[in-house]
Amino acid sequence: MEPSALNNLLSKLPPDISQVVRVIFSMQQEAISQRDETIRALEQRIKELEAQLNQNSRNSSRPPSSDGPKGTVPAQKGKKGKKPGGQPGHKGTTLKMVPSEEAKIENHYPKACSGCGADLSGQRSLGFDRRQVFDIPPIEIQVTEHRAHRASCSCCGVHTQGLFPAEATNNAVYGPNLRTFASYCMSYQLLPYGRTAELLSDFLGQPISEGTLDNMLSEACCQLDSFSAQIVRRFQQEEVAGFDETGVRAQGQAYAHVASGRAHTYFFLGNRGYATMDEMGILPGFKGIAVHDRYANYFGYECQHSLCNAHLLRNLQAVIDEHNDYWAQQLQELLKNINKAVKRAKAQGKEAFSASHCAQYRQRYMTWVQQGLKLHPAVNGDGTKGPPKQTKTHNLLMALKNYASEVLRFMYDFRVPFDNNRAERDIRMLKVKMKISGFFHRIETGNRFLRIRAFLSTATKQGYSAFEAMKKLFTGQTELFVSNLVWGN
Repeated sequence: MEPSALNNLLSKLPPDISQVVRVIFSMQQEAISQRDETIRALEQRIKELEAQLNQNSRNSSRPPSSDGPKGTVPAQKGKKGKKPGGQPGHKGTTLKMVPSEEAKIENHYPKACSGCGADLSGQRSLGFDRRQVFDIPPIEIQVTEHRAHRASCSCCGVHTQGLFPAEATNNAVYGPNLRTFASYCMSYQLLPYGRTAELLSDFLGQPISEGTLDNMLSEACCQLDSFSAQIVRRFQQEEVAGFDETGVRAQGQAYAHVASGRAHTYFFLGNRGYATMDEMGILPGFKGIAVHDRYANYFGYECQHSLCNAHLLRNLQAVIDEHNDYWAQQLQELLKNINKAVKRAKAQGKEAFSASHCAQYRQRYMTWVQQGLKLHPAVNGDGTKGPPKQTKTHNLLMALKNYASEVLRFMYDFRVPFDNNRAERDIRMLKVKMKISGFFHRIETGNRFLRIRAFLSTATKQGYSAFEAMKKLFTGQTELFVSNLVWGN
């Protein structure tokens, strides 16, 4: 009811009754107002919870494994209408026969005639067909006894003893091949101590304690002190590097940080703040372009920055799923189209777009961001409870506006990737490690594992076998190999 109509009705009542009615009406209006405010808050909360329930690997940073069996699998581009498996023209990896000279020959002669049953054991061969079986010989542990003999000098009578090989450090020790295999299983294939011990016992018939396996990893890690120091200096000279972090269970909640380059990887475990990032040692002296997500701490370092557009595409997809906003669809397509244009230009041998070309793309980008801000303006507070909480969509739009140069860095500088997928791939295996083994007992134990993991990741990026790289740590070839990995000598 309009206030004027209400006042007109109340004026017809006796003054005492009119005053009571006014008080009652005022109280009712206040209660209704509070109820409406509660309803609005609950509706907003329901929308937020529904948005969380609708999150998947397409519209958030959740991994595909979290989608579950009912998750919607996005259609792969270029795959529609094609049968599973290799497509025409695809180079297969079918097992092929090798020359007979490279194979062990086993002859199989017929023992009796298939017609009359007569004995054929004395008949000569009239030819043969070939089939090859690729297999491994029975796995068994081999014990080598080294004997260091003594001899007496005929001139001076001094007794001199021969030298034991480097791996024979005690009366009975495990050799470098076994130590390499065990460490490879734990640090690269991510098997926990117990399962590694079971594997070695089953295959070799040799029980090995978990404590011995832990000593093997410690030995491998001790060989990599110079690797850690050199790889930090190497990353500080990189033109472009990706950075990421993920939660890890180690003495409670910890965070593993990764620095990822085209040919190098480095990990460090600690907390999520500046103290760990400084202790890691790369970002404080890094002068290149750091590719990362929107974690605020990265912007505290004095280097150029580039935001991961894969994250932003998922954020925009979340807006589309929740609001079906046209601006989000167009901005998503624009970023994809710019990426395609960059790829075409690079394939043509170009190193950059023209300034006018970049300006046109940026203008279109800012147009869609401004349209989004009109639909999702800032929430104004009442001035009594501090700054009001803004919606996720508004915060995303402000990031797209304030960090436009960082979002579009890949367009301005062709050295910069569109996303931070390389760093995410490097760090993803730590989640697999957590699923298999659970946690690290101590931060130091986690950093020991991560140091070895960084070494193996760096080696595989440069085309080395992880197993052969691990073997270098147990055969006295670490220093030269590390120098080649880090500096390319």
